[in-house]
Amino acid sequence: MERRHFLALTGAAGLATLGGLAAPAQAAGYRFFNRRIPDEAHKKIGELAPSGITSFSFTPSNGWVVVAQNGRYFARGIPDECFAKLGQMIRSGMRIHCVAFAPEGGNRWVITADRSFFARNIPDECYKRIGGYYAADQPVVHVAFPPAGGDRWVVVGTDGFFARGVDDACYQKMRELSRGRRVTRVAFPYTGGWTVVAQDAFHARGIDDECFQQMKTFQAGGWPLHDVAFSPVNNGWSLSSRG
Repeated sequence: MERRHFLALTGAAGLATLGGLAAPAQAAGYRFFNRRIPDEAHKKIGELAPSGITSFSFTPSNGWVVVAQNGRYFARGIPDECFAKLGQMIRSGMRIHCVAFAPEGGNRWVITADRSFFARNIPDECYKRIGGYYAADQPVVHVAFPPAGGDRWVVVGTDGFFARGVDDACYQKMRELSRGRRVTRVAFPYTGGWTVVAQDAFHARGIDDECFQQMKTFQAGGWPLHDVAFSPVNNGWSLSSRG
């Protein structure tokens, strides 16, 4: 199924009880579902899910980091400077919105929070665009990089978004879904395709079929999607709700 769109439904069946790796998918008001991600990442998501997952993301080498709403976090295989800066921002009282890694790998990443952000070696225009949102008192809630790399990126603020070099169909769907809603997440599988989440609606193209079916199951069960992350290996993916 190449073009797929879904709005929130009511009265549908509940979610499956497994998170994709033989662990509960519900934790104190939040849902998650993982498939073909590292076992340790699945375990840590389960441990932090009762507090609500704020951000979960992969590096191009399949490292990963998970951050909860209460400031707890755990990472494996991410750049040392990124890990240190994440801890520093959390200890200063910031609420983390997003941690994202550029597909070229190495020490290329960005962390956005409620009051500020920090980035290392991302495209110049992307960095300036993020800074512009904060200067306008619009914290950035999400940053995404398509796997092709280069000057391709998406920045999502609390009131609007900006994209450079992404698939035109993806960009047009972001515009369409933002009419009456707010885009909250954009994600790009390493195998191609994309998905856009806008509060109670989403649209996906070319993603893993089971992932898409689970996204529909989340919405049908009354669990609006919050985070969507795709692994660079094994066509793995992770979903979590916003409560």
